[in-house]
Amino acid sequence: MKAVFLSLALVCFFFAHGQIGFVLKGKKNVKFPFLFVHNLVIIPVEVNGFAMNFLLDTGVKETMIFGETLKSIDSAVFVNKFQGLGRDDGLDGYLSIHNHMIIAGTYEDLDQPIYILKNAHIDISTRIGVEINGIMGSRFFEDHIVEIDFLKHRITLFQKENKPKRLDKMECLPIDILNSRPYVALAFMQDNVTIEGRVLIDMGNSDALMLIPSKLAHFDIKPPFIDDYIGQGFNGEIYGKRNRIKSLELGPFVMNYPLVAYPELSSLQHATFVSERIGSIGNELLRRFKVVFDYPNKNLYLHKNKDFDKFYYLNMSGLEIVHDGIQYEKEEVPVVLQKDGGTEVRMGNSIQYRFVLKNMYKIAIVRVGSPAAMVGLMPDDKVLKINGRAASSYTLESIHTLFKSEEGKEMRFRIERDGLPMDFKFILKDPLPFNIE
Repeated sequence: MKAVFLSLALVCFFFAHGQIGFVLKGKKNVKFPFLFVHNLVIIPVEVNGFAMNFLLDTGVKETMIFGETLKSIDSAVFVNKFQGLGRDDGLDGYLSIHNHMIIAGTYEDLDQPIYILKNAHIDISTRIGVEINGIMGSRFFEDHIVEIDFLKHRITLFQKENKPKRLDKMECLPIDILNSRPYVALAFMQDNVTIEGRVLIDMGNSDALMLIPSKLAHFDIKPPFIDDYIGQGFNGEIYGKRNRIKSLELGPFVMNYPLVAYPELSSLQHATFVSERIGSIGNELLRRFKVVFDYPNKNLYLHKNKDFDKFYYLNMSGLEIVHDGIQYEKEEVPVVLQKDGGTEVRMGNSIQYRFVLKNMYKIAIVRVGSPAAMVGLMPDDKVLKINGRAASSYTLESIHTLFKSEEGKEMRFRIERDGLPMDFKFILKDPLPFNIE
């Protein structure tokens, strides 16, 4: 799966009573870990005393929470329509004020406005296998220096007056902050022609690069390309095309043969874009750097890490697997006695059982013409086994990693369809080959 794509042009207003934003209490800096799943950064947040998981997204202005966590919100006032990418209509957002938000015990906002997306069809959790309660937008970044270490899965927050010395060894790129979102200059090459423009730095986008063809003069999407599911936005599912381009340049950094997503016109109809914006860069690109956002001084700092030269992998199966609830499964546990001295002795063939909750998965989307489609796998097939292992023994992230592992790898699936088990085999094949010459 791509990716859950949440970088969304929002139509919203700002309201806050006595709001001073986030404050880093009594420290020059603070560090805390994050989850990195499906190329998305998930941070732990406490809202009004409730522990939650938020998607960290530079492509969104406001803080948002999904309707199932309404118990954490005390007051809701005003109604607003949120529009973004996707084929459907937008979402109603209910603004709640005077919320207490704290991160890592010291990064605190005593008066955080939060939009509640009551009718949200943004189903992030089932697509990445981790519970997501909301989206943290630009308010997280605007008053402090924020370092994101994608290798260590760690965020460090600095007071804006406490500029870390290591920034002197990083490449500094100027950024524009427009409507609270960061934009940077980028160039890419197609058919030996260099095209330049401004792109949104969008941590809600798990692709490397998204381009908007209508914003590019005399531009055609060059074959080979595929029609693909790109992700999900405020206006529903996003479909379009994917291909590879020869290279892209971000400051002094050149990246070869990155994958590019092109949303279809019907997925763009409700979105608005700033002048001269040609697309977005997402976490598949950013994860190849240590990244520092300095919104107060309008700078982006980059230092490439060991993943910089890694190939841009595509889901070669054509399957979009999603979480499909949980069920109890019986596990065998050998009966063991503890002897003096700590020695464990197994009691012959004696077995006891325990029941544990296990994840269930199903197929949500099958890409037309993909290896999985060619053998007959279909949406809504329940996944029972993958390569001989119970599907419940996998995490959703490990399944996605498997689909990107190596071209030519055989995949064996046992599924359930209409109550009947069925077996399928196919070979992973990259539909977007590239020429390294």
